[in-house]
Amino acid sequence: MKKIIKGFIIASLLTLGVATPFAINGQDVAYAKSKVTITKKEYNKIKNGMSYKRVQKIVGGKGELLSEVGSKGDPYYTYMIVYYGKDGISNANFTFQGGKLQMKAQLLLK
Repeated sequence: MKKIIKGFIIASLLTLGVATPFAINGQDVAYAKSKVTITKKEYNKIKNGMSYKRVQKIVGGKGELLSEVGSKGDPYYTYMIVYYGKDGISNANFTFQGGKLQMKAQLLLK
Protein backbone atom coordinates (compact mmCIF):
# COMPACT_ATOMS: atom_id res chain seq x y z
CA MET A 1 0.00 0.00 0.00
CA LYS A 2 2.88 2.37 0.79
CA LYS A 3 4.35 1.79 -2.69
CA ILE A 4 1.02 2.64 -4.30
CA ILE A 5 0.69 5.87 -2.30
CA LYS A 6 4.33 6.79 -2.98
CA GLY A 7 3.82 6.17 -6.72
CA PHE A 8 0.62 8.22 -6.76
CA ILE A 9 2.29 11.17 -5.03
CA ILE A 10 5.26 11.11 -7.41
CA ALA A 11 3.02 10.83 -10.49
CA SER A 12 0.86 13.71 -9.21
CA LEU A 13 3.86 15.96 -8.67
CA LEU A 14 5.30 15.22 -12.10
CA THR A 15 1.93 15.65 -13.80
CA LEU A 16 1.52 19.06 -12.22
CA GLY A 17 4.95 20.08 -13.41
CA VAL A 18 6.43 20.30 -9.92
CA ALA A 19 10.04 19.29 -10.25
CA THR A 20 11.85 19.35 -6.96
CA PRO A 21 14.83 17.15 -6.27
CA PHE A 22 13.90 13.85 -4.64
CA ALA A 23 15.12 10.30 -4.93
CA ILE A 24 13.65 6.85 -5.35
CA ASN A 25 15.94 4.02 -4.30
CA GLY A 26 18.82 6.51 -4.18
CA GLN A 27 18.33 7.75 -7.77
CA ASP A 28 17.42 11.38 -8.45
CA VAL A 29 14.32 11.41 -10.64
CA ALA A 30 13.35 15.06 -10.93
CA TYR A 31 16.32 16.42 -12.84
CA ALA A 32 16.67 16.57 -16.60
CA LYS A 33 18.10 13.54 -18.38
CA SER A 34 17.69 14.93 -21.90
CA LYS A 35 20.17 17.39 -23.37
CA VAL A 36 17.34 19.20 -25.18
CA THR A 37 15.99 22.12 -23.15
CA ILE A 38 12.96 24.36 -23.55
CA THR A 39 12.48 28.11 -23.06
CA LYS A 40 9.34 30.07 -22.24
CA LYS A 41 9.43 31.55 -25.76
CA GLU A 42 9.43 28.07 -27.33
CA TYR A 43 6.68 26.93 -24.93
CA ASN A 44 4.48 29.85 -25.97
CA LYS A 45 4.80 28.87 -29.66
CA ILE A 46 3.37 25.42 -28.97
CA LYS A 47 -0.41 25.16 -29.40
CA ASN A 48 -3.04 22.49 -28.81
CA GLY A 49 -3.62 20.36 -31.90
CA MET A 50 0.06 20.24 -32.88
CA SER A 51 1.77 16.90 -33.45
CA TYR A 52 4.72 15.77 -31.33
CA LYS A 53 6.93 16.08 -34.44
CA ARG A 54 5.96 19.76 -34.73
CA VAL A 55 6.73 20.29 -31.02
CA GLN A 56 10.13 18.65 -31.54
CA LYS A 57 10.89 21.05 -34.39
CA ILE A 58 10.05 24.06 -32.18
CA VAL A 59 12.07 22.85 -29.18
CA GLY A 60 14.92 21.30 -31.14
CA GLY A 61 14.60 17.61 -30.31
CA LYS A 62 12.87 14.90 -28.34
CA GLY A 63 11.75 15.29 -24.74
CA GLU A 64 11.44 12.54 -22.16
CA LEU A 65 8.50 10.17 -22.11
CA LEU A 66 6.92 10.69 -18.70
CA SER A 67 3.93 8.37 -18.98
CA GLU A 68 1.75 6.57 -21.50
CA VAL A 69 -1.61 4.81 -21.55
CA GLY A 70 -2.78 2.37 -24.21
CA SER A 71 -0.96 1.01 -27.22
CA LYS A 72 0.69 2.95 -30.03
CA GLY A 73 -1.67 3.12 -32.99
CA ASP A 74 -4.83 3.02 -30.87
CA PRO A 75 -7.04 6.11 -31.34
CA TYR A 76 -6.93 6.90 -27.60
CA TYR A 77 -3.23 6.18 -27.08
CA THR A 78 -2.14 8.94 -24.70
CA TYR A 79 1.35 9.93 -23.65
CA MET A 80 3.03 12.73 -21.73
CA ILE A 81 6.35 14.29 -22.70
CA VAL A 82 8.45 16.49 -20.43
CA TYR A 83 11.12 19.00 -21.39
CA TYR A 84 13.27 20.76 -18.78
CA GLY A 85 14.64 24.28 -18.77
CA LYS A 86 18.39 24.92 -18.67
CA ASP A 87 18.38 24.83 -14.86
CA GLY A 88 17.16 21.22 -14.89
CA ILE A 89 14.22 22.04 -12.62
CA SER A 90 11.92 24.33 -14.62
CA ASN A 91 9.89 22.24 -17.03
CA ALA A 92 7.06 21.89 -19.51
CA ASN A 93 4.73 18.91 -19.83
CA PHE A 94 2.81 18.06 -22.99
CA THR A 95 -0.01 15.51 -23.18
CA PHE A 96 -0.79 13.98 -26.57
CA GLN A 97 -3.78 11.86 -27.54
CA GLY A 98 -4.58 10.60 -31.01
CA GLY A 99 -1.31 12.11 -32.22
CA LYS A 100 -2.28 15.68 -31.26
CA LEU A 101 -1.41 17.93 -28.32
CA GLN A 102 -4.33 18.06 -25.91
CA MET A 103 -2.86 19.83 -22.88
CA LYS A 104 0.29 21.66 -21.85
CA ALA A 105 1.63 23.04 -18.58
CA GLN A 106 4.86 24.70 -17.50
CA LEU A 107 6.63 25.63 -14.29
CA LEU A 108 9.22 28.39 -13.90
CA LEU A 109 10.37 28.52 -17.53
CA LYS A 110 12.37 31.59 -18.49
